[in-house]
Amino acid sequence: MIITVWVDDMLLFATTVKLKQKAIADVESEWEITDMGTPTKIVGIELKISPDEISISSSGYIKSILEKELLERCNPVSTPLDPNIPLEPNPEGNEGDRSNSYARLLGELQYIASTTWPDITYAVNRLASYTANPSLQHTTVLKRILRYLCGTQSYCITYKVVSEKVDFFLGYADAAYANTDEGRSTTGYVFLAGEGAITWSSKKQISTALSSTQAEYVALSEAAREACWLRNLYTELGLLKEDMPTMIKGDNDGSIAMARNPQFHKRMKHIAVQWHWIRELVQDGTISIDTCRDPDQTADILTKALLRPKHAKHVEEMGLAPA
Repeated sequence: MIITVWVDDMLLFATTVKLKQKAIADVESEWEITDMGTPTKIVGIELKISPDEISISSSGYIKSILEKELLERCNPVSTPLDPNIPLEPNPEGNEGDRSNSYARLLGELQYIASTTWPDITYAVNRLASYTANPSLQHTTVLKRILRYLCGTQSYCITYKVVSEKVDFFLGYADAAYANTDEGRSTTGYVFLAGEGAITWSSKKQISTALSSTQAEYVALSEAAREACWLRNLYTELGLLKEDMPTMIKGDNDGSIAMARNPQFHKRMKHIAVQWHWIRELVQDGTISIDTCRDPDQTADILTKALLRPKHAKHVEEMGLAPA
């Protein structure tokens, strides 16, 4: 039995009807509740539930945003960002103001990116860097994300029943070294499991890295931390064979060699100790590291703007598909 709670909304998952009835009775003994039956929506996330699968989507929320922005009949685009057009700070240099329509719309898109549309994560977070002082270019690119969502609003992420324990779930970690504005690197990781549905994705900026190898090493370490959390969750749910290591794939040979090598080297003194924890995980067999080439690096979609064929390939790999 699993119970999830969001403020005053609660979802209850139980393996038998008897167990569900007992849980409801226990909750009703403490609080006044209303049983709404099989859920169809919670916190803006739409649910489609059948005996063998659950699909999640934000199609309705996206539609309402498009209507509010008068873009419900716009011409769709194939990618959320154009990789050939670099983003630049506001050339007018006016004093910042975060109380603007740009910030409001960006916040709505950030929620969608973090719940059901991970493929817009990089674009949204990239534009968030200019929230205090957006230019016309930033507003135009923000509307481009809406045009992308207009063409993909029927997409959803589907989780299917797994008949046996998952032998492994696979991770991808990547980093984009030193952006043009602040010289900060961007890391991202994606974990896939089961029938290919996305398990988790994340993207963040890190302080200045001295090399692409260091940035990629930090990405591997961040992914390894998430892998440990997912392993604990899957084990608790009885879905993971504990003796199977979790594979994380990267596309930087230097960072992979660092993760596999437990020996200290003077050329790594500048890397914070906190990132070296991944070596222990590799040594004890919890995590295994492998190489993947750039075309197969799914986490690329979280660290940079991609051309249409590559973007579409990684979207499919993350389990996003038309309903």
